[in-house]
Amino acid sequence: MDEKDRDDSPSALLGEVIDKQSWNALVVTTVLLSTLMMFIDGYDLHTIAFAAPSIMSEWSLSSAAFGLVFAAASFGMLVGGIVFGWIGDRHGRKLGSLAALVVCGLGSLSVLHARDVNLLSLCRFLTGIGIGGLTPLLYALNQELVPHRFRATVVAVIMMGYMAGSASGGAVAAALMPHYGWEPLFWIGGAFSLLLAGVGYVLLPESVAFLSRRAARKAEMATLLRRIDPTITPETVARIATIPDAPQGAASRGLSPLFSGHLSTITPLLWLAYICSSATVFFMISWLPTLMLGAGLSKAESALGLSLFILAGSIGGLVISAVIDRLGVSSITVIPVVGCLLLATLALPNLSSSGYMIAVGICGFFVLGGHQGLNGAAGLLYPSPVRASGIGWALSIAKIGSIIGPLVGGLLLAAELPRMQLMMIIASPLPIFAVSLILLGMAKSRERHARAAPVRD
Repeated sequence: MDEKDRDDSPSALLGEVIDKQSWNALVVTTVLLSTLMMFIDGYDLHTIAFAAPSIMSEWSLSSAAFGLVFAAASFGMLVGGIVFGWIGDRHGRKLGSLAALVVCGLGSLSVLHARDVNLLSLCRFLTGIGIGGLTPLLYALNQELVPHRFRATVVAVIMMGYMAGSASGGAVAAALMPHYGWEPLFWIGGAFSLLLAGVGYVLLPESVAFLSRRAARKAEMATLLRRIDPTITPETVARIATIPDAPQGAASRGLSPLFSGHLSTITPLLWLAYICSSATVFFMISWLPTLMLGAGLSKAESALGLSLFILAGSIGGLVISAVIDRLGVSSITVIPVVGCLLLATLALPNLSSSGYMIAVGICGFFVLGGHQGLNGAAGLLYPSPVRASGIGWALSIAKIGSIIGPLVGGLLLAAELPRMQLMMIIASPLPIFAVSLILLGMAKSRERHARAAPVRD
């Protein structure tokens, strides 16, 4: 780029300061703490599944009655993503994240005082609000702290904490429930959520991009800049401090900022991508063991298959996110297409147990890995003033797909369709996901070129 074409605006200067930093103590601490927070987020969400059989037996509840408890948490997550996304853009990513953790922790502890299914559902709704609110804020905070070349990858890293936390509930339940009942599961989740909120208050930084747009917090911004780059000059700090403040009420205008300018194209395309990807992913997570049992595998192999699908998806998410960081969103268009084709292998007749396991792992890499890559890409598509809201709304809208996929899948399984026909129907949203990625890449490219175009007198 010629010197005369270089963007020397305060915002660009802030971006340069962030991009040239190494993996210093501030970045490493933030990523590790965020990963731990996502770990307890995943643990708190899935603990109820491990406790459900004991609670239903103790309270004499049917599966249908207990379904309200599961639905309450999902609805809470939908609400939490929207509400805390707004809080994050208006009051800060750090404050919002800590508040979400506190809500999550109090929700888990309140389960211990529930004595009927209605009160338990209310407690899980509260927990879901915290769980749904934490994710978009940690995405935004980490993406605004690390260099641009790692912004999708860092989301995949902290999501591995979520995956590990989701799986850990089974081990904790197996160790404690036979001796102490189901209550300790929620004591652990609630206590650790509140403990991490306290640790985060001390160690978690605020987003420097957020601080730069708040007049009352410019001094805090300057301190954080010196932690990012101890060699930064006072002149550079002063220049960055001239970034205009966020307009009053900008974060309180509901959805309108997410549909203004180039975002009027990006937001609906991102929502469509999330709905399509979530529908297929959550069908697989919900019904894969059933599919494997129907294919002749044992219960142990079916449980292992789901774990393999999730593990391969976590690895795929890291790889695919690294590709996004290097080449952009549209570079992964082939991923859902490959995933669509690979899902058909799960319907092949006479597939051996080992062959089925290999197919499940490869499907996880592309199908779930592509979904994790989308999580990393979402934050790259929105500017800082609306990033938390943009991610929060996208993750909440994704719940449409996560509800439709398992529901439709259950109906299709009950209809006893031929396996190949079943898998192709379940895979059918993925080509739409791929087209959405192409269009998102084109929209982002147009926006980037528009910003780079010289202003003529």
